[in-house]
Amino acid sequence: MKHSIKPRLGLFLGVAACLCISACSGAPGISQPGTPPVPPPGSNSGTAATTVYLWGFNAFTPWPQTGQAYESGSGTSSTPVSTLQLPLQSWGWALATGSSKELYVGVSNVTGQQILVYAAGASGAATPTRVIDLPYTPQSLFVDASGNLYVGSSGEQTNIVVSVYGPDANGQAVPIRTVQSANNEGLTDITVDTSGYMYVAGYARYDSGNQPYSFIDVYSPDAEGSAEPVRSISFGVFINGVAVDGNGNVFASVESALDTGINVSTSVAVEEFSPQASGYTTPTSVVTLPQQGVPAGESGAGGVGGGPVRFDGAGNIYSPEITGNEGSFNYVLYKIAPQGTSATPMAQVNPENGYNFFFAVN
Repeated sequence: MKHSIKPRLGLFLGVAACLCISACSGAPGISQPGTPPVPPPGSNSGTAATTVYLWGFNAFTPWPQTGQAYESGSGTSSTPVSTLQLPLQSWGWALATGSSKELYVGVSNVTGQQILVYAAGASGAATPTRVIDLPYTPQSLFVDASGNLYVGSSGEQTNIVVSVYGPDANGQAVPIRTVQSANNEGLTDITVDTSGYMYVAGYARYDSGNQPYSFIDVYSPDAEGSAEPVRSISFGVFINGVAVDGNGNVFASVESALDTGINVSTSVAVEEFSPQASGYTTPTSVVTLPQQGVPAGESGAGGVGGGPVRFDGAGNIYSPEITGNEGSFNYVLYKIAPQGTSATPMAQVNPENGYNFFFAVN
């Protein structure tokens, strides 16, 4: 019997989400022993405060439309300091930032799917500097050091599709190239390394008992069409995100159990793999995120969920953990510093009746 597999990335469950912005400070972290993570090209330097964009939540509309700014010091921030309002009848999906600190916001609206590009520090009812029209939902975004935009998506009737747009793409732009998976697969995250290799994290759409359950497929810099990956890292559990540092080390957000409606994940960890990792392989280091308590009054809640993995310019790693089920939720974004072994919370939102995994680091 096949079990339908529900994607975990980017769920909206009956509430509106808000875009949260946090400036954060140092904390303990993770690395391959003796080799601090080197941030990928295009990351900002570590001298200025890091800004983190994530979706907060309110109960006034059924989709994310309003951005809220959060600033954190040495503790966990939950106090908004500014807002960014999406255009009317638009709701948010994936987020990314560029080397000039511009913000890329994937949205759906009454006219279709778009990427809204905002100038650094945009707030209030700011007008996007560019709007890119898309043929599909922007479920994952990545901007490389040259400004090329990678847009990933997968739907019920399609496999994984990743389109690459040039730095000045605008309007109904034509992608430079598009890569599509050849199998029945769903997308969770994408990233690109210093050499241009593309890493696509995904899962099998149906659990037929065959392994791997999740994977990170690696595509060559010139991959196009129904290209075959040059290698793949395999997982027997669900993964939520992928990032690659300047040394080529691969980082993944990994849950402790399958999510098929039978097994419930009890923890989320950020695992690091060597640059040439392939197949089922042992991580070189693991940091398990501290499990947050289930929100008060939440009956029958269980399990946790993770999200994307991202770097800032100083090599710090960020990844979220979400607890709760069919009611209130705790969304905590953790910061893991180079060469450390633990995670420190730096931002938190407490949505009612829903959550969203997406965030971006500037």
